[in-house]
Amino acid sequence: MVNKDSSSSTPASLRRTHRGLMLSRIQAEPGVSRAELARRFGLSEMAATRIARDLLGAEIIEEFDLPEEKSSKQRRLGRPRKGLRIYPKGVVAAGITVSAYFSEVSICDANGQTIARREISNSSFEDATETARLYSNALRDLIKDTDIDISRIVGVGVALSAKTSPDRSEIIRSEYFGWDNDGGQFWDEVRRNTGLPVVIENIANALALSEMRFGAAQGVSEFALAHVATFAGVGVVSEGRVVRGVTGDAGRIGHFRSHRRPLRCTCGRDDCLNLSATGFGLLAKMGMLDHDTFERSKLPVYATSLLDLVDNDENTVHLNEAGGLLAEALDPLTKLLAPQLIILSGTLGSNSAYFNGTKEKLNAEFGYGPDSGFRLVKGEVSPAEAASLLALHTFCYSDRLDFERLNAHASDHGKGAAYA
Repeated sequence: MVNKDSSSSTPASLRRTHRGLMLSRIQAEPGVSRAELARRFGLSEMAATRIARDLLGAEIIEEFDLPEEKSSKQRRLGRPRKGLRIYPKGVVAAGITVSAYFSEVSICDANGQTIARREISNSSFEDATETARLYSNALRDLIKDTDIDISRIVGVGVALSAKTSPDRSEIIRSEYFGWDNDGGQFWDEVRRNTGLPVVIENIANALALSEMRFGAAQGVSEFALAHVATFAGVGVVSEGRVVRGVTGDAGRIGHFRSHRRPLRCTCGRDDCLNLSATGFGLLAKMGMLDHDTFERSKLPVYATSLLDLVDNDENTVHLNEAGGLLAEALDPLTKLLAPQLIILSGTLGSNSAYFNGTKEKLNAEFGYGPDSGFRLVKGEVSPAEAASLLALHTFCYSDRLDFERLNAHASDHGKGAAYA
C-alpha cells in the first residue's frame, strides 16, 4: 500500500512513492516493461528506468527475456523484449500469528511463498507483553536456525484478534484475549527482540490485505472478508484501503443482532451473531460446552473442539445451518457496501459445509444469484500466512520500503544465496 496522503513532496518522498507504485505493479503484473510503468504512473521513461535500475541493483527485482508472442509467425528481429519481475529471494518478510488455532511464526519470500514456519505452543494469552516476548523470541530463533539474512527481512507483521491502531502501533482492546490498551508494548517488545520494523493488525484486516495482494481479491478494490472461527469479524476494503471507522471499530459483525440464545456474548447480550453463526455458538448448540459465557481461559479448548467438529462429516448439517445464519448478517452488509466480492475465511468460514450453507441461503432467501453484482468465495490465504504477507504488503510494496538498508547490503547478499 502506498501512502498517497503524505503531505511531503520532497524528491526523496516522491522517489519512495514511485518506487512503491512500481514495485506493486511489477508484483501484480510480472513481465511489465519500463515503458509500460512510465505510462501507467505518468513518469518519463528516464525516471522509470532510473527507479528500475535502482531496484535491480538492490536485488529486489530482476529482468528477463519475454517469450515471443504466440501469435507471431516470424522470429522477432533485434534484441529480445525485456520484462521485470520480483526476485523471490531479494527480500523476505516475517510474521507472527497469535491465535488459539494457528499460533506460529513464519517467514515468506517476496512473492509470498512460505519458506520457514514454526508452530508455537501457548496455552495462555493472559498477558500481552509476555505473549509478545514468547512469539518474538520464537521468531528470532527461527531466523537464526534457518540462516536467513536478517538484513533482507523488510519487517514483521503481527496478526491477532484485537482492535488495533497500526498508525500508533497499539493494541486498543481485545475482547478475545481480554487485553486492554497496551500503549504499544506488544509492538515494542517485538521490535526490540527482532530489531525489525513491526506492524500490528486485526486478523480480519490482515487477511483482507493479504487476499488483495496475493489471494482471491487480486485486482479487486471493493470487497469484504468475513473471518469466522470462535467469533466473527469482517475486514472491509474500499479503493484498496482498509475501512476502520472513526473509532477503529469497523467490522464488528459478530455483534450484529441475530437469534436469541441461552448464552452470553462478551458484550453481555444474548442475541449477537457471535452466539449463533460462530464456533462458540456451534459448540454450545451441540452440547460440547459446560458453560454459557465465553471464558478466555478455555480458548485452546474451543479451538481443539471446533477443529474436531469441522473434521467430522457427521456435522455437515449443523455447519450448513450455521453458515445460513451468517448469510442473514451478510445480506445487510452487502446492501450497504455493494462489494464486488465477499470472502469467507477462518476455521469455519473456509469449511465447505459452512460456506455452502451461507451461499445457499444468500441465493434462496435473499436473491443473490449469478447476476447479483458480487461473488461469494473462499479465502486463499490461511490465517497462519496472513502475518508475513501483511509485512510484505506494508514494508515492501509501499513507500515504507527501507530501500537504503536493502541497497547497502545487496552486494553482500548475492543472487546465488539459498534459503536453508
